[in-house]
Amino acid sequence: MKKLIVILIAACSLASCKKFLEEYSPSDVTPKSTADFNEILFSDGYPDARKELHPWLMYMEDDIQFYISPANIIDAPTYYSAIRGAYEWQAVQGRDGSGASPEYFNAWGNYYKLLLGVNVVLQNVDRSTGDPVLKDQVKGEAYALRAYYHFKLVNIYARPYNDSTTTPDKLAGVPLRTNGDLSDQYMTRNTVKEVYDQITSDLDSSILLLERSRKTDDVFRISHVAAHLLASRVYLYMEDWRRCIQHADAVLHQHPQLMNYMDWTGVTPDFDNSFIGPENVESVWCYGSAEEYYPMNEAGFGMCFEVSRELVSCFEDNDLRKANGIFEVPAEYKPFIGLDYFQNKRMYPSSASEYLLINNSWRSSEAYLNRAEAYIQLYRTKGDAAAASEALKSLNTLRAQRFAPADFQAWTLKPADILLQMCRDERRRELYFEEGHRWFDLKRYGMPAIRHVYHPDLSTTQIFTLQKRDAQYVVPIPEVVLTRNPALVRDPLIPGTRQPD
Repeated sequence: MKKLIVILIAACSLASCKKFLEEYSPSDVTPKSTADFNEILFSDGYPDARKELHPWLMYMEDDIQFYISPANIIDAPTYYSAIRGAYEWQAVQGRDGSGASPEYFNAWGNYYKLLLGVNVVLQNVDRSTGDPVLKDQVKGEAYALRAYYHFKLVNIYARPYNDSTTTPDKLAGVPLRTNGDLSDQYMTRNTVKEVYDQITSDLDSSILLLERSRKTDDVFRISHVAAHLLASRVYLYMEDWRRCIQHADAVLHQHPQLMNYMDWTGVTPDFDNSFIGPENVESVWCYGSAEEYYPMNEAGFGMCFEVSRELVSCFEDNDLRKANGIFEVPAEYKPFIGLDYFQNKRMYPSSASEYLLINNSWRSSEAYLNRAEAYIQLYRTKGDAAAASEALKSLNTLRAQRFAPADFQAWTLKPADILLQMCRDERRRELYFEEGHRWFDLKRYGMPAIRHVYHPDLSTTQIFTLQKRDAQYVVPIPEVVLTRNPALVRDPLIPGTRQPD
């Protein structure tokens, strides 16, 4: 049964769908039961624990930094060459002959392959035989996954929904993929509004179906709680504050748990006691490979990419997320480790089997942050002091678990703009190196200018600047995709190669 989906997914990479259809054999097994489609969805519609979807995205954020020292001067150029297209915000990423391969940068292909698997399930599961409760569950999960993949695609390859210079119906988005049919017709780009309309429609369907069973016993499958969490994120990006709050409240009504970071203090981290992953009480869904959020040079000596000094400086000194999640390299180790800091937020795997234990997570902490930001925006736009009080309630509930009791000080009412910045800073501290949150947040904050520092040698400093509203806030559609589909319209690119300041 899985063979059908494997063949369909392989067809995405073929230049001609007709050729694929000619090679298809009627003897291939076709799934018929709902249980079959449930298995297909998990194996071909969910992100694989061994697959990195966009491992380069973190290198575009301001939470990462390049470090140079005598300890890594030999290895650093190799690591840098592999990721420089993203770190320098170049118009072309992954050139042949230098750096990582173009396929390494092809999140487009990764997500559309998953969409094909999801759509085949949605298109056929209603005709399957089996438990109708399971059928609703499978469809609900599939709708949520389809919403999520389109959400990631449109936020990587298009301008943000809330772009202040235009409206989403005038912005080029990404092609909507809502069926599993194969065709020679080239997909064209839908508008950002059309993509978000499909996302919200799919989430409505997902929540309706998943609320029927309210199944939450498998953190590796999408639940109604996870679907509400995604909806709160989507409506936050759309600046639909009340719907964002509505869905965040649904999450927190059913999954308010927060990890007490005191549990980390004085404890050697392990897979049963981790900020990220299935054992964290905050996790509502775990998926894919968290390896894509490890700096690519994480093992041994020769490290050169890690958390930025700017990120570290935004933590309060007694914040346990800093004390337990970021390791400051002692001076005596500097001759051997080229970093000032490295993240301790995720466990580094020591064996192949441990890679499967390290996943990305959607966490309840995001619901607190989404809710707080939406309430602050109501406070800003309507002067509603009650909304400010609700925002502070969410932020203080979260922060109380990130400090020792003696160190925690509840935040009090501030002017709206100040409170909004406090919330954004809290979001940065909480969600760094997770899911691309920081990159997407920078886009919806107005695409501010940010800088990256590179040292080609021990005595030279180069500064690359992503200008405010820079064209490269929209990641270029991969050249391999444009070559295969000439109907796709290319976004404006910076001319030539970005040079250091």
